[in-house]
Formats: sequence, structure tokens, C-alpha cells
Amino acid sequence: MLPLLTIFSLALTLVNGLAIPKNEASLVGRSDPAPLKLDFRVQKNVGNISARSFWNEVHALRHQSKKRGSYPETLKDVDDVSYVVDIYVGSDKQKATVVLDTGSSDLWISSQDSGSGSYDPSSSSDSQDTGNAFDISYGDGTTSNGEYYTDSFSFSSTGNPLLSSFQLASTSSSIDGAAGILGIGDKNTEASEQQYDDLPWALQKAGKTPKASYSLYLGSGDGASGSVIFGGIDTEKYSGELTKYPVDTSNGPGLFVNVATFSVDGKDFSTDAPFLLDSGTSLGFVPQDVQDYLDSIFNPTMVQEGAITYRQVSCDQPTDKFFTLDFGQNKITFSYADAISQQDENTCLLGFTYHDDTYILGDVFLRNAYVYYDLTDGSISLAQAKYTSASNIVSA
Repeated sequence: MLPLLTIFSLALTLVNGLAIPKNEASLVGRSDPAPLKLDFRVQKNVGNISARSFWNEVHALRHQSKKRGSYPETLKDVDDVSYVVDIYVGSDKQKATVVLDTGSSDLWISSQDSGSGSYDPSSSSDSQDTGNAFDISYGDGTTSNGEYYTDSFSFSSTGNPLLSSFQLASTSSSIDGAAGILGIGDKNTEASEQQYDDLPWALQKAGKTPKASYSLYLGSGDGASGSVIFGGIDTEKYSGELTKYPVDTSNGPGLFVNVATFSVDGKDFSTDAPFLLDSGTSLGFVPQDVQDYLDSIFNPTMVQEGAITYRQVSCDQPTDKFFTLDFGQNKITFSYADAISQQDENTCLLGFTYHDDTYILGDVFLRNAYVYYDLTDGSISLAQAKYTSASNIVSA
């Protein structure tokens, strides 16, 4: 049984101190920066296709540049978590449903409407052609070319735009189930040869948010909601200290953080290696010795899909045995029961695997952690996630 895929559909909420306005108009008119919050709900599909099919198409289209050079394209089968949001581009507020992606940094929208919207820069009086090409490489070696434009950008169909001039790409490429991708990684992972301000940086530069940053809270494994907050932190969503670490750049561009020790029910493995924090990947990719030990404990049934080996395990896992990741100054802990993904009534997958010395902390880890990505100072802050409906959002 292939993993069921989780898609997160986003509803926009803007945050002003402790009050949460119902639309972005209050933020547009503000003279002082404020956090911007996106709430999402759990779904199983993007449009009318499965999340796995969607992400397979996305990976076939993604530009192969230095930004993804650390890990091979064979990992595409495990990119199964997405955040879907409606955006409005141009003076005529062209609506497009796009996938929020922390693993890339460009906003690109298809000019072909497949049922999720599209973008035609010629119909917007705000659009400006930058003169820079946007090139996408297909998995079969063919390419599709587009152009970078600047245009007005909003999360709301009414009122003034959130950003009056925001860079995006219009391309002839299309993906079933969504009009494109909204990347929110750092600028050094953009497909463009000339760096520009992607969404976190553009919001900060325009004075909308206090920093080019965002916090991510996925909620519990069986929960129905979570949030992304640009320029802010929800202090009610974690316990203990939110501890800051430098982004590890030894593996190249990307949101990596060093893991000192990986422990399995008290047995410690000294990893001392950078792991990529990737909200678009469900599994964790761990060192070979860690995975060998996990296999001896869980006695999984191996299921090969492409280059990735999935591990089917019993759905009845203990809540009093734990994984612990030590980052040096604090630890994130979660039970065996929290480390599996239930596919159907009788089928579960272990949330870890090994693949060619690739180290990733995906959804299984991230739903147990509260993560704040500060692109402004190149740091990642981590704390133990706390599942609660309480909220206290503050500027970062």
C-alpha cells in the first residue's frame, strides 16, 4: 500500500498583536510591520488528483539548479505534504490555487488554466516584464520556458494588494490540481540566476512583516489544522525554550540544522551531521546505522517504490518508548506511536528510512516540533510542539 498523502489547504488570517483581523486590508494600510498568519486544514487531494501524483509532476517540472543539488530526484516519491493557498495576482486579481513550498523560492503560475486558475500578465495593468527568462527542466530532458514579471500580489480578492510589485514567473507548463508553486525558501535557492526578493523577503522589505521569516506548526498527526506565520511566532504552540541554531551551509543552500545525537529508546547514535528540515517530505532519512537498528526493533516488511524503501510496521506501537533528537542545546522527543503513518485500518508505515546518506527531517519530525525559520539572520529555532487551540502570536 502506497502512503496516503496529506495536503494542507490554507485559509488566510492576518495578525495584529493579539487580534486577528478577518482580511488583509488592515495589514495593507498599516505603517508598522505585523505578523501574517496562514491557517491550513488537512485534505487528501490537490484538485482532483492524489498528492503523490501532484508532487511527481512538480518534481518533473522543477528547475534543476544548485538549490536542489544536495539530493537526487529519486526522492520525489516521498514529497507528499503540501500547503494549498489561493492567491490573487495583477490589477484584475487573477485567482490561482498554488502550493506553498518551503523547499523552493519562486512563485510560478501556469498560463494554462487546468481548473485551478492561471496567470496572464498581459491582462494586468500592473505587470512589468523583467526581461529575465524562467527555465524549467522536465524529467525527460525537454524544457519549458517562461518569463519573470513583477505584478501586484494578494491573498484576498478585495481591497488593495498586499504587495504592489512582486516578482513571479509565467510559464506554459501546467500541473493537474494546481496552477503553480509558491516557494518560500531563502533567496539562495531561487531558480533565477539573479537573486530577487521572494515572498518572505518581499513582505519584510515592503514593511508588512518585521522580518523575512516564518514559523511552522503542523499540529498533531491526527489533527485537522496547523499554521504558517510570516514574521511571527505563536508562543502557545510550543513548550520549553525556542532555541536558535545557525543554518548549516556545509551541504550547500537549504534549511539544514545540525543534529548532534539521534536516540532510540535510550540508545544513542552520534550523528553530528546537518539534516534538511523539509515540510514537503513525510519520511525522515537517517544514517545507515540508525536505520539498521530501527529495522531490528520494528521488524518491518520492506516495500520498494522506485529508489525508496518504505517500511510497513504494526500500527500498534507503544506510547512509552521514544525517539529523541539532540540538537546540542535542546531536544525534541516523540513516541514510537507518533513515528508511524497510518495508511488504512491495518497498514502503517515507519516514519524513517535510509537512502544514499541523505539526511532529512520530514513531516514525522516536524509535526512534533515548532520551527521558526529566520532567513534574515540565517537561523532556525526549535522547540517541542504543544498541541493546543490557545494562541498568542507575537512579532519575531
